[in-house]
Amino acid sequence: MYDLLLRDGHLIGESGVVDLAIQDGKIAARGPELSGAAHRELDLGGRLVISGFVESHLHIDIALMNPMEQPGRPEPYLSQYGLNETLERWRKAFTHADIEARASRAVEMASRHGVVAMRVQCHVDPQVRLGHLEALLAVRERYRERMAIQIVTFPQQGLLRQPKTLDLFREAFRRGADVMGCASNLDRGVHFREHIDAAFELAVEMGIDLDVHTDLGIPGDVAVEDLEVFHLARRAIERGYQSRVTAAHVCALDSLPPEELEGVIRLIRQAEMHIISQPDLYRLGRDDRRHVRRGLTRVKELLAAGAHVAYASNNVRDALRPLGNFDLLEEGLILAYGAHMDTIEQLETILLMSTDHAARILGLNLYGHEVGCQADLVVLDAPTAQADLTTQSEKLYVIKAGRIVAASTRTSQFF
Repeated sequence: MYDLLLRDGHLIGESGVVDLAIQDGKIAARGPELSGAAHRELDLGGRLVISGFVESHLHIDIALMNPMEQPGRPEPYLSQYGLNETLERWRKAFTHADIEARASRAVEMASRHGVVAMRVQCHVDPQVRLGHLEALLAVRERYRERMAIQIVTFPQQGLLRQPKTLDLFREAFRRGADVMGCASNLDRGVHFREHIDAAFELAVEMGIDLDVHTDLGIPGDVAVEDLEVFHLARRAIERGYQSRVTAAHVCALDSLPPEELEGVIRLIRQAEMHIISQPDLYRLGRDDRRHVRRGLTRVKELLAAGAHVAYASNNVRDALRPLGNFDLLEEGLILAYGAHMDTIEQLETILLMSTDHAARILGLNLYGHEVGCQADLVVLDAPTAQADLTTQSEKLYVIKAGRIVAASTRTSQFF
């Protein structure tokens, strides 16, 4: 007697339909027309079953900070204060209870949209010290059975321009943070190589992965040797840190000519770096007066070269982006538009980027829909990836460790 039996589901890349039997939180059997009974059986009627969405880059401690939690912002993006100053003014009002409440709501919203794991960015700096971390540790514990959460220490005020900042980060890892963060554009007055090298050394010292905000503000005519991603890839190879470094944003690749781009992508592949695109198309390129860039990296070229690429929500209803719903199906549609991904194979790849690819970045074990994997699954109300993205189909069932944690009776127009 199985706990749950999903009948006649469709899987990406497979023809026909398949049954998935779930027992003790794991996939116990799979195949067409499985025999046996279950405490609960669902007829999926050919609808798509995917592994749970994985949010690989999310600034959750500042998410939902807009007044009344409404989309939109109280002042223009480029206000009299400027972006960083605006964020700092708002951040001073954060309390433990406030961060915990907003992050908890973010987890619940993401879970409702099929997210089963996330890697979250958390401000650590001499101003807030470990206050944001303490709040997110409480959220991680509260939702540990519903969401796997990794915490990245994000250096909002840099790593090197204030004394003892690195010691603060060491303490963060002793308290329970998981991944070393890096963002050289925030270390004003410090060369990006110094910032990246300091973050790299601390990651190696602590034996943890490195997660880097890469090339966010690089002009279009920069030399390849001056790209942060180029330096980062070389360091990963030199330090034997292949497959342990993630580069998010990687916006400057969009400005490189094809012959230079190919060389950088070869180095990224050699370093086995993970790449995360942020497809919000909202924040970057605002100062461009012609050939306006939108902040996307070269997603199709990276994928074609065999690089490991995911995408993520990044900012949701905060000072840096007033929109978003913690919905990776929605972000995937934006990526399809922005990256010109429109074939059946490319649309299937988009769903894989936010599931299998992102799970690999987080190093999730027993992830997938093979026998023995943890039963973290989402049933979508359409039969194919392209239909799900096009119609933004409903997540009919969200299953975490074999337990249905969200269900909807609303159906999309496709069926």
